[in-house]
Amino acid sequence: MALQEGFGRGSSDSSLPEALARFARVETSTHSAGALRSLIWAAMAVDLAMMSLAMTVGYLAWPGHNPWKAVLAIIFLWGTSLAARGAYDPRRIGVGSDEFKNIVTSTVVIFTLIASLAYALDLTVGRQFLIATFLAGLVLLPLGRRLLRSWVFSRRRAGAYLQKTLVIGDGPNRDDLVARLSHDRRAGFEVVSTLAGPRADASDLDQWLDDVESTIHDEAVDAVAVTQTPTVNAEVIRRLSWRLEGPSVDLLVAPTLGDITGPRLAVRPAAGLPLLHLEEPRLAGPQAIIKRGFDLTMSVLLLVVLSPVLLLTAIAIAVTSRGPVFFVQERVGKAGKVYRLIKFRSMVDGAEHSHEEVLGIGRATADEYAQDPRITPFGHFLRRWSLDELPQLFNVIRGQMSLVGPRPMLVSELPLLGDSDHRRHITMPGMTGLWQVAGRKEVPWDERMQMDLRYVENWSLAMDLVIMVKTVKAVATGRGAH
Repeated sequence: MALQEGFGRGSSDSSLPEALARFARVETSTHSAGALRSLIWAAMAVDLAMMSLAMTVGYLAWPGHNPWKAVLAIIFLWGTSLAARGAYDPRRIGVGSDEFKNIVTSTVVIFTLIASLAYALDLTVGRQFLIATFLAGLVLLPLGRRLLRSWVFSRRRAGAYLQKTLVIGDGPNRDDLVARLSHDRRAGFEVVSTLAGPRADASDLDQWLDDVESTIHDEAVDAVAVTQTPTVNAEVIRRLSWRLEGPSVDLLVAPTLGDITGPRLAVRPAAGLPLLHLEEPRLAGPQAIIKRGFDLTMSVLLLVVLSPVLLLTAIAIAVTSRGPVFFVQERVGKAGKVYRLIKFRSMVDGAEHSHEEVLGIGRATADEYAQDPRITPFGHFLRRWSLDELPQLFNVIRGQMSLVGPRPMLVSELPLLGDSDHRRHITMPGMTGLWQVAGRKEVPWDERMQMDLRYVENWSLAMDLVIMVKTVKAVATGRGAH
């Protein structure tokens, strides 16, 4: 009120200059905003339960002691570290891989700090408790958040925990953003209204901002998403952000960089401007060494663990059908180099010679894959549980494939690729990938290509780990396994 009286324009906050008026407003909380804040308490409860369970494991590893003081201190420090990393930001709960990254990072940081303090103070007791609690926490906290995420996803599909969203833009860009936000409610958005961008005439900007504010009020909007529009410039974004600072409304600006996200984008200040720095795909140099080391280590371990399964599968194939145990086929690898892919044979011997007659090239439907008459009875079992893919671990060890990557293509499928699609071959093909965990053969061809390119453009070790975990789920459910 003092600001208003100083300007001598009455008691309405609308009489203040636009850049100051937001400070005079009283924030109102929408039902959606209140529901989103309840996620904070849910996340805290889940984390507390998992921390308690982790310290129970620590107690079992150090029996006969009562470290309750240490327990209270660790819970406080652990929770503080999680909060500092944004683990309780409702906009991040159930969204993206950063949620898990922040939890793991917080756990590593806090226990490294505790271990350092123990070493500095020459404390040798309770090491078993700390180590066991730390290792259990690395597993249990992400597991707890995964369970919470499954619950949040189910509630979002039912219409809860959604931010009512206003989309601003024109033409195909606006339609594409609306389609993307509406396609999968797990992202947490519900498009309730759209609005065209401002006119080119700057004198109409105030009226347009009033229209935006009116729409926000009428529709109880929680978020405003702005897509590429010729008339939306830095000044429009700045003025719009001023209008949104009073009410609890998030402002989202959709980039025009296609599927390039995450690891390749970084803010790089230059000449007073926050420039977006676009790095090359992270599949060369040190990143390639890390990926190769991970592939080699995991493949050897998997071969050792699964060797009984491999032996029994080979015997079953030899007993149930005529022909060789393994099926070897030429596939396109990194940089277009052709290599020989190894699989357990799941079809009748010589089935590859009738592929084009039965399924055509590349674009067969899911039903056609499922009803392929060349698959043997035992082959259906192998494909249902993806056991036919296991010999590809030898291709991974030989450096011809990766555990995660674009699916290896047949040489005959190359003519189906557009110019940009060939970028999928700048990395090694993988045993599993994005479209395999999204539905395997049920995913249309064009979407497969988009997912493969998205993987190549945005690779990270965290993405590989997430895809591998989701692969286990995809195999267990059997969706798209033909």
